[in-house]
Amino acid sequence: MSWSTEFFAALGRLASVGSRGILALAATLSTLAIAGCGPPTSGKTAVALYTENCARCHGADGRGDPRQVGLAPASDLSRSALIRAQARGPIYLRITQGYGSMPAFSYKLERGDIELLVDYVMAIPGR
Repeated sequence: MSWSTEFFAALGRLASVGSRGILALAATLSTLAIAGCGPPTSGKTAVALYTENCARCHGADGRGDPRQVGLAPASDLSRSALIRAQARGPIYLRITQGYGSMPAFSYKLERGDIELLVDYVMAIPGR
């Protein structure tokens, strides 16, 4: 059976369920679309994830703890060349694998949470 034959047969079956069935299907599909199909997350916001996992070293504003920036200049995210270049891939890798004294978070955070953190830190220079 060709794809077009299967497609039209499926349309015929859908029409037979009536308007209530079609509305139920539409509601289900819209719920799935809203929920998204991206990587899993913990359900926490980017701000909560940053505060919990990053702010201790990078500071609440991303500029690092003034007492530590002299010893660890990379803790000031507002000066990061990767963030200025919006280098999403390398930033993701640094969060997942760690960098210098920064620990790896791939075993602690869900992939979707790391994606949220990447978006959050990429916006730091404009904050």
